[in-house]
Amino acid sequence: MKKQQYIQLFSLMLGLTFIISSIVFTLGNAYKEERKERINEETIIAEKISEVYGDFYEKESKLNEFRDELTTKISESAEYFANMPENYDDIIDGFKKYEEMVQEIEEASVYLKEKCPKRYSILDSNNKCNAYYINLEKTINLFVGEVRYFNSKIKEYNEWTVVENENPLVINKYEIKDEYDSKVYKEFVDLNEDDTYLEKNKY
Repeated sequence: MKKQQYIQLFSLMLGLTFIISSIVFTLGNAYKEERKERINEETIIAEKISEVYGDFYEKESKLNEFRDELTTKISESAEYFANMPENYDDIIDGFKKYEEMVQEIEEASVYLKEKCPKRYSILDSNNKCNAYYINLEKTINLFVGEVRYFNSKIKEYNEWTVVENENPLVINKYEIKDEYDSKVYKEFVDLNEDDTYLEKNKY
């Protein structure tokens, strides 16, 4: 092979090496930029998840306090039907407010519903998403269960009322009461699709 051919071959190899190096460098930079953007995007999402979950958790805590008060009245009326007329209107109003509070919680956590199906490199985001699914599922299922429990007691109360009103010794007659008709939440839910309906087993 002549000297000139060696020079041409060398120049060709040098050129190819330069081109390949440029491509590798460009791809490497593009990957770094993409990774940086992805990390920045995840950081923004993580901050928003944390913020929304904080509001979600606060609303959940208020709802738990309200639920405790309502279920106490339901228990009093379920154990002793003579208390039902006195507590009935408050219980119905309580269920209306209860359902509104559950809706507010669900609406306040729309961002979590949108972002939580994805897994993140930031562990805290995944933990908050898991907690979101668990707590919202429990909240909805507790509401559905408590409505069903109350309505079952209303049926028993109405049967008891018929018997009591037929008793000539009873001075104060009792009125038949309507069951609570839930507007939004009628069925138990499995939000994270793990085939487990949290809190359903209570009812």
